[in-house]
Amino acid sequence: MGVIKKQAFQSSVLIYAGTIIGFITTGLLVPNLLSKGEIGTIRLLMSYSAIFMSLGVFGFGTITIRFMPRFFDPIKKNYHGFLGLSMLMGFIGFLITCGVIYVIRPTIIQNNIDKSPQFAEFFFLIIPLTFFQVYYALFDTYNNALTRSSYGIFLRDFVQRIFLLVGILLLMFHFFDFRLYLYYYVSAICLPTILILIHIVRHDAFDVRINFDFLKKPMITSMASVGLFGLLNTFSFIAVMQIDSIMLNIYLDAAAVGIYTITFYFGTLVLIPAKALNKITPTLIARAYKEKNLDRVRDLYYKSTANLFLIGILILLGLCVNLENIFNIIPKSFEEGKYVILLIGGLNLVKMAGGSNDSIITFSSHYKTTTVLLVFLVLLIVIFNLIFIPIYGMAGAALASLLAVGCHNLAKFIFIRNKFGFNPYNYQYLLVLVFSGLIFLVIWIMPEIENFFLEIIVDSTITTLLFYLVIRYLPLGKEANTYILHIFSQISQVIRPKIK
Repeated sequence: MGVIKKQAFQSSVLIYAGTIIGFITTGLLVPNLLSKGEIGTIRLLMSYSAIFMSLGVFGFGTITIRFMPRFFDPIKKNYHGFLGLSMLMGFIGFLITCGVIYVIRPTIIQNNIDKSPQFAEFFFLIIPLTFFQVYYALFDTYNNALTRSSYGIFLRDFVQRIFLLVGILLLMFHFFDFRLYLYYYVSAICLPTILILIHIVRHDAFDVRINFDFLKKPMITSMASVGLFGLLNTFSFIAVMQIDSIMLNIYLDAAAVGIYTITFYFGTLVLIPAKALNKITPTLIARAYKEKNLDRVRDLYYKSTANLFLIGILILLGLCVNLENIFNIIPKSFEEGKYVILLIGGLNLVKMAGGSNDSIITFSSHYKTTTVLLVFLVLLIVIFNLIFIPIYGMAGAALASLLAVGCHNLAKFIFIRNKFGFNPYNYQYLLVLVFSGLIFLVIWIMPEIENFFLEIIVDSTITTLLFYLVIRYLPLGKEANTYILHIFSQISQVIRPKIK
């Protein structure tokens, strides 16, 4: 396998392995061992620190992707201290975020001292979380630019989740109380930053001697322009994922955020296949643009849309038929968030149905449109949350995200169709939706099985078989079959003995 394909395959394996570990931790143990308020406290700390991180990075992730190759000196075999420049800008960004935190801290604590006292008590942990996440983002992007992307995924999606699993097990066996567990949790979040720094040093890539003579005015101007768009992109992207929890806490409390966090997690299971596929497709689209091969771009768009839609709707269908059984796995007290699972699952299906639309816009000459659309998405989420949370509570937060993402994806589709003439959708997508509804009705009228675990296995198996029979005879399903065969082909290349 080539470097890109090898990295993509390794990343896919790590993502799926990390997903299993994450399910054991977040899906099974956390809701049974922590109170709703404690879960909400952790989620709020992570949400605020993620937003501050997006500001502290200063758009330098985008600068790294676009400008780092220009810094390479083929004679000295170095990057003119690009890493040192990145770390300097990260430190300046972190200091600015500290100033913002200092200003807003009294208001946040005052608003939470009664309804979310644990969050108010541990608010100070946002500072170390922000610091380490800023530098992880910078180091990881730098490491990716050196074509070692799978290592960052190994740290965040595997090593970190192993540590989090160990932490919740220590809590389960009463080695930790919540306070110690929270400190351990924060340490586990910070650990990948240290490990990726060690990795960079070990590979002789830690060069922080900035060559200021190389930084001419035109270069600085271009970097500043790209960095501004990068800052808006990163902030908008992070805000989209975190702002619902923050606004839910403003209207309700940390306990509601705790229920939302766990049920939200089950809804995100729909999105897992996209993580693996999206490690490959953006690189291929960028290469197709470079070769001015729009037919290849269109082909990738159509295939990614079909593959992700079919896989996404199958997982969402699995969640629907097993919805009641989910609350046999987690405490019944979380059942208030039942509709969050469906709405967030629907949201992620909408994302999946968009295929590689983000990459098509981002890697084209219209890349600035991505920023405009992301800002538009953030505004929609805020507006819809203001409307629906007071009416529907946590389900309102999920509904707000679904409607906003739906509008966002529609805008991207219209833009791509008008600029490039691409339209991957046809009547077959509607047929799949109709038949999926019929499959749900078949499972719904089936007699219940007393053992919920056995019922999950039976219902999921029948659902998968019926769904396969539906898509097997549709041209749309051929793309999914090709994708599945591609995965098996990659696996066989790795595990079969090499014949000498």
